[in-house]
Amino acid sequence: MAVLGEIIIEKSDQIKLRSGSVLSDIIIEKEYLQLRTYAMGDELRERGSKQNIQFSKEKAIEFKKILERFISNS
Repeated sequence: MAVLGEIIIEKSDQIKLRSGSVLSDIIIEKEYLQLRTYAMGDELRERGSKQNIQFSKEKAIEFKKILERFISNS
């Protein structure tokens, strides 16, 4: 398991969106939270996780603050 390290906020990049959406799942344990995403169209999660990220509680708090800034600017 690789736990998220430093979070760098990029202010100049543009997000390149693709049409469609992907399925994700979240696993919450005592010390970590894991977010996994799957390939577009893999609604049954049969082809394995495409990307995953593990948050320690410290990084989850940091990411929560970033999300709150994002949500408040909408």
